[in-house]
Amino acid sequence: MTIEFDATIVFNKNQQALQSDKRFIINEGGSRSSKTYSLCQLVIIHAIQHPKQTISIVRKTFPSLRATVYRDFVEVLQDMKLYEKANHNKSEHIYTFGNGSMVEFFSVDDEQKIRGRKRDMCWLNEANELLFDDFNQINIRTTGKIIVDYNPSESSSWLYELDPNESITIKSTYKDNPFLDKNIIKAIEDLKRTDDDLYQIYALGKRIISRQNIYRGWEFLDRKPERFRDYIYGLDFGFQHPTALTRIWWDEKDVYLEPVIYESYLTSTDIINRLDQLGIDKNKEIIADYARPEIIHEMIIAGYNVLNADKSVQSGINSVKTFKVYCENNEHAKKEYENYKYKKVRDNITDEPLKLHDDFMDSVRYGVKYVRENYVMDNGYLAF
Repeated sequence: MTIEFDATIVFNKNQQALQSDKRFIINEGGSRSSKTYSLCQLVIIHAIQHPKQTISIVRKTFPSLRATVYRDFVEVLQDMKLYEKANHNKSEHIYTFGNGSMVEFFSVDDEQKIRGRKRDMCWLNEANELLFDDFNQINIRTTGKIIVDYNPSESSSWLYELDPNESITIKSTYKDNPFLDKNIIKAIEDLKRTDDDLYQIYALGKRIISRQNIYRGWEFLDRKPERFRDYIYGLDFGFQHPTALTRIWWDEKDVYLEPVIYESYLTSTDIINRLDQLGIDKNKEIIADYARPEIIHEMIIAGYNVLNADKSVQSGINSVKTFKVYCENNEHAKKEYENYKYKKVRDNITDEPLKLHDDFMDSVRYGVKYVRENYVMDNGYLAF
């Protein structure tokens, strides 16, 4: 069977990578580089050439998957004159080829599929949206190649820590796509004039920390440095959002952040039970969000040394910025660090944080501000 189609260099590089002995094929690059279209072509050709394969295409949420790669996959099949309506199970989101190979689409929200049967190959679309646990569940149930694609909008991610000896990285930009409309090219290149951060990420495919990010320069470590000897806790209450308890180690110039609890749907009883189970020292200060006085009251009755936090946002952020910050190598902490940003109004960055990805960050802000004002202010630090 001969199939004729137009392809970019991105398709050719992925096809070569598919023939290698490497497990992970990593597609990192800018917007409109043909990553998605080329990988749809790759999956289709692989399914036709290899009978009875199960290939999964996965994204964080199904609405996003349906609006992007699922739609593109059908379009590519049609462009290649291969689409057969009878082979498309729209209710199950599965396309089956004549040789028995099938391509299934699902999101990581689908617990039954992410933790269910094994597959021969998997493509993780916009993989930087996934947590490491999402990836791990898929990884252990995939017998063959795992393909990932993403725009490098985060400067650190579990994606960047995949074993280089088991990986091939394919970097691409819009310049690798000769079929791109001139108006699209102009819009991408115009980012250089309007927002250089976005230009670096989406045009050049480079990893940067945006000016919109609140914190920079944190170091994530696998082990706490021995010089940190004393600590307190910062606590931010949540319910649907996670409750975040962070152990904050400090010396005169540095802090080390150790996430202790990061969990949703905890009641006051659950929180106290967690503290008891973890053996939290009841003499240590827990600097807590006073928006939940009833929980604080129960914690105090249980014997914990809970104090109301100073919730002045910018003052707390400035306090954190006076320290060199080290943090446990924790996926939730990293995710919030990468996504804790100031609001942007049109082209102007404000001094107001976005109320997203801030549960761990709020616990840090409460605790570090308390440390600064009660333990290190006498060493020459300015008040905010």
